[in-house]
Amino acid sequence: MEEYLQMRWREHEPSMGPVPFGDTAIAKLRLLCMAQMNAPVVLRQFADLTDEDRDILSVEMARTGCVGQSFSSSLCPKEVGQRLEGPAFLVYYGPAFLQNLGNDSAVRKLSILAEIYREARELWPAAVSKAAVSVTIRIDMIKALSIAEMLQATQRGDVWLLVKHNDSEAFVERSSNKKLNKMIATAQMFQVLDLTCLVPYGSA
Repeated sequence: MEEYLQMRWREHEPSMGPVPFGDTAIAKLRLLCMAQMNAPVVLRQFADLTDEDRDILSVEMARTGCVGQSFSSSLCPKEVGQRLEGPAFLVYYGPAFLQNLGNDSAVRKLSILAEIYREARELWPAAVSKAAVSVTIRIDMIKALSIAEMLQATQRGDVWLLVKHNDSEAFVERSSNKKLNKMIATAQMFQVLDLTCLVPYGSA
């Protein structure tokens, strides 16, 4: 996997420069593959993320979900390389989310992605016993939405949730207060996506 990601970086047109290394390397390599033609702007604005958002992406995207398998220590955060924990998260439709920038800035899309990882980790706390486990995070509902459309939903009184459907799958869903109350009453596990994560990045 590591060699494949580095090959994709080297072969990218236009050239992306030297293959990255350090704590953020795996996140950058994976983002290049996910964003495809939007890779240059996505990676350029990755540097504009808050430390918290950038650290979340760097850590979560460096988890493999495979027993005895990890990325080189020079390419990922120490907390990942030195202590293998899981589960790892596969954000299904993550590539579509980054490829569909439209009028959105890449940094704001990346911040939403970081928030999804953040809330997923709340639902599935990291544990050594889960190092070989993978969980799918489905973002079907927002893959083609602009950030403006996501914010409009909250302005109308709805909330965006990450809802745990079973031990290996969660979905991003739009919820009314009525639906939210029903989930609380039935002890449905979920986390609210906090779109105030966008505040540091302005309104553009």
